[in-house]
Amino acid sequence: MSLAEELSTVIEAKLSAYDAADGVGSDAYCSTNAYHPMADGKCLQVLAALRRAKLLSAVQFDARSTSICARLESSALRCFDDTRCWGLGFSWRNLPATEPFLITSAIVTRGLLDCQQEGLASEPFLNLLRKGGEGLSRWMQQLALPVDEPGVTIPAYSPGIREPIYNAAAYAWGTLRLLEDTEGLPPSGAGMLSAMEWIRSRRIAGLGWAYSPNSPVVDLLHQCYILNALADAFGVGSIEAASADMVGQFAGPCCFADAIRLVKDGEGTADVRDIPWLRPLGIRQLELLPKPARLWSLGELLVLLSRLGLDGARSDAWVRLGRRVAESILLRLSAPDDAEAQYPRHVMHAVHGLACYLELLRKRAQLANQAREVAS
Repeated sequence: MSLAEELSTVIEAKLSAYDAADGVGSDAYCSTNAYHPMADGKCLQVLAALRRAKLLSAVQFDARSTSICARLESSALRCFDDTRCWGLGFSWRNLPATEPFLITSAIVTRGLLDCQQEGLASEPFLNLLRKGGEGLSRWMQQLALPVDEPGVTIPAYSPGIREPIYNAAAYAWGTLRLLEDTEGLPPSGAGMLSAMEWIRSRRIAGLGWAYSPNSPVVDLLHQCYILNALADAFGVGSIEAASADMVGQFAGPCCFADAIRLVKDGEGTADVRDIPWLRPLGIRQLELLPKPARLWSLGELLVLLSRLGLDGARSDAWVRLGRRVAESILLRLSAPDDAEAQYPRHVMHAVHGLACYLELLRKRAQLANQAREVAS
């Protein structure tokens, strides 16, 4: 069986299991079964990728997408008048299960937008997309936080967590940028671009982004959220060098690390039980925390690598790296003792990565066939 065939088989198996469970399952942060809107947002992105790759018929695409949209409508939070936002679906950090979160709302809205671009056009669906986009837009206005640059604001992570978290803000701005282009929403104008430029300027040279202005943690999942969002706003070419830096820091001989901690001079390392993995970076040190990348981190990384494999200047190198990450995800999903392979949010991130890589392989094969036809 070729890798493309294996990817197709595993993706379909995971989607079928997810459909059968109606998006319900446990989570790393919630041991009881719950419905996870973020997983449904990612599942919509999976379906759109498969449709782009011509691996789902229009009937299959419409049926699966419509079922997910019905769940998302019933679980939506009516924030900012009659707009739509989404939360985690469970209590976290002493916040109720009904707390809306920016990253969840952005992922769901992006999934809806991806499906709209592939032809989903029922009135209930279009209304949900419109209300989701309006929710993000109002969030940016009503939960805006000033930063250290005059005139620039960054949206809060949630109403109960008034912090400017880089990855959530970038993902939301990137989604709005695409919505404005495709749905004719009122343009955010210079304010959005200024905010995206500010986030881009927070990058630690040679590494990536900390979780927030006051955090020492640099997380793989969140690097990929940010880089994918910047690609949406400024193009894939704008992120290739930063992606190479990030991958080089997180990569190890056997696996990717899940998180890095910035260590200041004289500061102790995070885990005294292990010999710390320290790397110098300018005047700082980076401590690679002794934990392999989580399944959803690998999934979002593969989404990024697939984009670079299609449009990057070093596309062949990105494709080769993507293959290794795809094979790693396949192993993780098939491992009977891997708890993450049971978590809907983690699995749908992983399957999204696999679907994007499969789409990449099919596009490259198509381009190769076209080149052969021209040559003959």
